Amino acid sequence: MRLTLCLEQTLGHRAHTNNLTNAWAGGDAEIDVVRVDFRKRGPVPWAFDASWQAAQVLRRKGRQHDVCFYHTQSTALFAPFVARGRPFVVSVDATPLQIDTMGRWYNHNASSSPAERLKMQWYRSVFHRSAAIVAWSNWAADSLVADYGVQRQRITVVHPGAPPDFFTISRPAEPVCKPKMLFVGGDLRRKGGDLLLEVFDQLRDQLDLIMVTPDHVQPRPGLEVISNANPGSSRLRDAFQRADFFCLPTRGDCTPLVLGEAMAASLPVITTRIGSNGETVRDGIDGILIERDDSQALRSAIELLSGDHPLRASMGTSAHEAAEERLHAQRNADRILDLLRSVAQ
Repeated sequence: MRLTLCLEQTLGHRAHTNNLTNAWAGGDAEIDVVRVDFRKRGPVPWAFDASWQAAQVLRRKGRQHDVCFYHTQSTALFAPFVARGRPFVVSVDATPLQIDTMGRWYNHNASSSPAERLKMQWYRSVFHRSAAIVAWSNWAADSLVADYGVQRQRITVVHPGAPPDFFTISRPAEPVCKPKMLFVGGDLRRKGGDLLLEVFDQLRDQLDLIMVTPDHVQPRPGLEVISNANPGSSRLRDAFQRADFFCLPTRGDCTPLVLGEAMAASLPVITTRIGSNGETVRDGIDGILIERDDSQALRSAIELLSGDHPLRASMGTSAHEAAEERLHAQRNADRILDLLRSVAQ
């Protein structure tokens, strides 16, 4: 099978690219990867620019692939025009309307203008003309059905998952004197890192904090900042190895890959009821779900996990088992590849 991947390279999608290409390396599929990098060009909308980049590359290559896989829909606006009779599959972490609901956190302004209505119709056409759709969550799949009229049987729900080596991270059996809380986020404010720091300042005699972020963070006692841990790097994996629980009080997110990585690493998770987070993390079983910007709930959750080693161990075990079942990048990539094979045939 000859397969072309058009993959958006913003935010956590770089990690998803690594997961897919690593999972399919060495197989019998002939794979050509088109990486679509974010670039802001004045008033040109990102989706139009990304789709134009993908279309131009595909036209230059003139590749006779059996099927083309687009992630996300932002790269697929021109897919029906460049397909030339060959099938294409669209993968979404969230629908455009879902992104609109949290647009303020993504520097995206939605409106009721004719342009927005045209965008809605255009995406609807792309979804209906695709051979199949991959949704990262039931949350996204529900919007495809309710808002875009896609038949549910055309949608395959596959979480991007965590790399296999995260599942081999072990946890100490004995409690530590001062537990370490881990935060990983490329956009400190959107991911709630500023709120986490405020709460940590009140609790730092009880725990230490590891923050993996490229954003500037003011130094303070008990805080370790890692600014250059790329997706899949040993520095990132080491941060998960040294942590005792994970915290992401995000204000705007769709399906953060980092939650699956934390669960695979047997870390209990504190996060917000945003996007598909409540589908990934089972409240009270794999971790604790709180409301956005609720500093008191965040503090209570941190105090509970930092002071209760048996609870951390129990939730960490449950998180790992759930990740093995639902969030394994290799197995989930194989599911996508099976879908692409069936489409190509």
